[in-house]
Amino acid sequence: MAWVFPFLFLAWPVVEIAVLIEVAQWLGWPGAIAGIILSGLAGLAVLRTQSLATARLAQAQMNRGEMPVAALFDGACLAVAGGLLMLPGFVTDLIALPLLLAPVRQLLRRALGSRLGGSGPAGSGGGTTTVIEGDWTVVEENDGARRPVPKKLPKE
Repeated sequence: MAWVFPFLFLAWPVVEIAVLIEVAQWLGWPGAIAGIILSGLAGLAVLRTQSLATARLAQAQMNRGEMPVAALFDGACLAVAGGLLMLPGFVTDLIALPLLLAPVRQLLRRALGSRLGGSGPAGSGGGTTTVIEGDWTVVEENDGARRPVPKKLPKE
């Protein structure tokens, strides 16, 4: 399995160049180069606009006392999509485009939430909490600092 990442690292540029040549044969070289430049500008625009919107949504959810899991996941997906759009190549653009669609991000969030063991969809706040109860007392030391010291539990 360790061979997968070096293989992808080496194969990715070859695939991108092959696709670029095919697109250039279909659209012509000026059209292919324009497509790469326009997708890079689109990625920059996505990063600029969506990062602020996601930050505002997450802040609003935190102000209401909610965990902004969905907003942060959407923000991460949009950041990945923007970064992929900024990379030159059409294959990266095809991977980035679905991440820009809210229904696709929602499906990914649900799939990852169930895969990571969440009891509900990600961002729902569902789950179980374990509470461990115990007794403790505060003991004054010579230096005046207060430190919690656990009580000894009776043996069964």
